[in-house]
Amino acid sequence: MQKEAEERVRRMQSRARLVGEEPCPMPKQNINPVPAPKPPPTTFLSGAENDTFIILALLWLLWHEKADSKLLLALIYILLQ
Repeated sequence: MQKEAEERVRRMQSRARLVGEEPCPMPKQNINPVPAPKPPPTTFLSGAENDTFIILALLWLLWHEKADSKLLLALIYILLQ
C-alpha cells in the first residue's frame, strides 16, 4: 500500500512539473478597443479656482450687508486653507 502511495506522489509531482513548464497562453487582442473616456466638460462652477471665486463673492456680499464679523472671518479662514 505504501508503494502505491509513493507512486501516486511521483505521478502527481511529475504532472505538477509539466503544468508549471507550460507557456502561458497569450491573451486575445481586442479587435474593437474601447475608446478612452472623454474628460468632463468644464463649467463655470468647477475647479478650485471657482470655489475661491465663489467664497470671495460671498465675502464681498456679506461684508456689504454688514454680516457678522465671525462669519466673515470663518470664510477668510476657509480661503486660507
